[in-house]
Amino acid sequence: MASNYEKVILACMVLCCLVALVRCEDEEQDVAEGRTFGHHFLKRMSFAVVPAAFVVGVITTLLSALTVVSMKGLGVGVILLVLAVSQILARTAASVPLPPPIAYAAPPAPVPILYHKDW
Repeated sequence: MASNYEKVILACMVLCCLVALVRCEDEEQDVAEGRTFGHHFLKRMSFAVVPAAFVVGVITTLLSALTVVSMKGLGVGVILLVLAVSQILARTAASVPLPPPIAYAAPPAPVPILYHKDW
């Protein structure tokens, strides 16, 4: 009894033989020029190249502008995210007590020197 794998291989071989038989019959006909890639097809394609290049250029320009705007939006979003995270951390972090103020002794008050003229 043949396995499924062998059945698939046999079916493929039969299909290949049928395709080869049909191709042999087609080659006997004498065709001077193909209908698909003849002179008229190449002429039409040459007319279509310029509009196609224009469309590709427009799409490239629009994608470049979209990329610049997206990167700008991403930068603003990252800045806002950093600010929000820092605010959350500042509110939730345990407050560190400030060191006590250092008391300095005041300098002595200057003694006024009076000059008297004896006439």
